[in-house]
Amino acid sequence: MGSSVPNTAEVERPALNLQAATEKYRTYRAEVDAHLAGHLSSTERERLEAALRLMDEARFVEINGVVHHYMDYGPRDGEPLVLIHGWDCSSYWWHHIIDPLVAVGYRIILYDLKGHGFSDSDPQMGYRVADFSDDLKALGDALKLPAHHVAAFSLGAFVALHYAANNAARVRSLVFFNFSLLTYNAVAAAMTPATLDFVFNKMLRPIEKRGLWWIPYIYARLVLSKNAASVSDVKLATLSLRCCDPQAIRISAEELARRDVLDPLPDQMRRVQQPTLLVAGSGDPIMRPQDGRKLMQLAPHGQYIEVPRCGHLILFELPDQVVQILRLFLREVR
Repeated sequence: MGSSVPNTAEVERPALNLQAATEKYRTYRAEVDAHLAGHLSSTERERLEAALRLMDEARFVEINGVVHHYMDYGPRDGEPLVLIHGWDCSSYWWHHIIDPLVAVGYRIILYDLKGHGFSDSDPQMGYRVADFSDDLKALGDALKLPAHHVAAFSLGAFVALHYAANNAARVRSLVFFNFSLLTYNAVAAAMTPATLDFVFNKMLRPIEKRGLWWIPYIYARLVLSKNAASVSDVKLATLSLRCCDPQAIRISAEELARRDVLDPLPDQMRRVQQPTLLVAGSGDPIMRPQDGRKLMQLAPHGQYIEVPRCGHLILFELPDQVVQILRLFLREVR
């Protein structure tokens, strides 16, 4: 995790209200505070101090009946860029890109999907792509956002595409990281959700709760990524395993294998008239690059970039490339 937080003094934001915060946030913040009060190595202290600076930027808003955690960086009159994280992830997965984009004048809004990160769970179990898309619309209303850019990773890209296809006037451009054209497969629909539920909910989540963060890291390094991440980033990434609602993860996995979710993707892409970029990892085993290329061929104003020697976890594998790609693309569409 970086050791600095963007200089956002020019932004007038309300002070952090712990009473409005979710229980997940308050619990983790108390844990960080307790660790910082004790004896730590310099590396661990630096990591936790950086985590605390991120947590100091936390804001909470109730949308569609669920309290959501979000952060809002940069000048109020800057072009807004909304960032959507992936499956079993959190808004913190984007932390590397905040400083560089705020430095060139963008307003950066990061938030946790309900049931993820520090956002509350949905008692109605509304964890479908369309539900997340409705929440993004409500968040934009709550923050009074003008038309905005949207960048999204993995599951977040399904949400962003649905949102753009149904709310054209709200979106200025789209950037997808690790996304592709998935087609319905009956065998995959029957097996994949159960497999993911077992691996993440039955194995990795209990392991992380015992503090064995390096075991999920080994899984990610062997299966999902082509590049090693820093220990700080690994611990930040595995925090999402602790915070995510297992039901949200289970339902979302089932959602991404459903025919009624996958079949509309081509039509949704054809309807998007805004500049659109898809960034694929050449070694992504989840969202295959060749299928990402097929999806962009359907986009009226689509571009495709394939990053060599990159897996599915580009936000932590190659964060400098993510920053560079975003800055160049956004400069083109300004």
